[in-house]
Amino acid sequence: MPHKPVQYRSLATYEKLLDAAGELLAEEGVERISTNRIADRAGVTPPTLYHYFEDKYAVLTALGKRLMDAQNALVALDPAQDEVTIAKTLLDHVELTRKSAGGPWVMRMLRAVPQLAEVRLSSHRALAEALAERALALNPQKGRASLVLRARLAVDLGYAAIELVFDEPELDREEVMADAARAIRALLL
Repeated sequence: MPHKPVQYRSLATYEKLLDAAGELLAEEGVERISTNRIADRAGVTPPTLYHYFEDKYAVLTALGKRLMDAQNALVALDPAQDEVTIAKTLLDHVELTRKSAGGPWVMRMLRAVPQLAEVRLSSHRALAEALAERALALNPQKGRASLVLRARLAVDLGYAAIELVFDEPELDREEVMADAARAIRALLL
């Protein structure tokens, strides 16, 4: 049964497979990726890949989760932070995504491929829940459902702004993120 490793050497192979999948995704798109191509790019045999992943969608799911987890780790769970801090966090997301193997394409894949959409949605739900819980702790008289909805909108707005600067690279990313930060702050207050 495929599994995520815990030992250093196995974890390095696992990460190499994810990096290879990200590179192929950026070069060729989801349709042309196969487990054999991923294994070849990573310099391992197909049986090695199948030790960790059931099929190509399992690889792509893990690739998406890796990026979502890294992006979410950048978010300070402070609903009262200022616009400058929010904009900087969004710019940090752009840089992290740019440096990740196939990062912008991973984001696109998570929106475009129905089998993988749940990776993005569950990540956004979890982050919104954490933001809402923090906001509720700061302001207990607010309704929880309303805070979760506002946090969910804020998370998706930030994600859309990050996607926008990759889809439209001629835009001024600082301006995009400053505008997104104003909207996010308004939602969270």
